[in-house]
Amino acid sequence: MRGGGGGRLRNPCLTMHQPWASLLVHGIKRVEGRSWPSPLTGRLWIHAASKVPEADTIKAMEEFYREIYALDGITNITFPHHYPVSRLLGCVEVVGCVTSQELASWEHVPQSVRLEALTDFCWLCENPQVTSTH
Repeated sequence: MRGGGGGRLRNPCLTMHQPWASLLVHGIKRVEGRSWPSPLTGRLWIHAASKVPEADTIKAMEEFYREIYALDGITNITFPHHYPVSRLLGCVEVVGCVTSQELASWEHVPQSVRLEALTDFCWLCENPQVTSTH
C-alpha cells in the first residue's frame, strides 16, 4: 500500500488484481481479505494492477457473487462491463478491520458477507466510488 510522504498515509492506494479491484469499487465486493490487519480507516484508493484478468477468472468471480448474494435474496447484481488494468479505479471507505472469526460471530451480518470473509483479516469497505476515468 502506498501513501503520500512521511508517516501518516494521506492518500493511501492499494493495488489489486482484476476482477477483484473493480468488484470492490463497484460495491459488489464488500470485504477485502488480507493476511494482515488494515493499517488505516478512511478513504482508500484502489488501483488495478497491470495483469489482464483471464476470462475464466472473471466468470468464476461473477458466478461466486451471484451465488452468495442469492442466499440473501438479491438477484439483480450489475457487474462492471469491463475490467481495466493499470489505472486508478476509484475508492472505498475502510470502516473497520476484524478477524473472520469476529465477523462470523456478528448476528446482523448477511450470509453473503460471511462467505466473502473467509480470510485472516477482513477490511470492511463501504461507500464505493468509481472514478470518472474508469
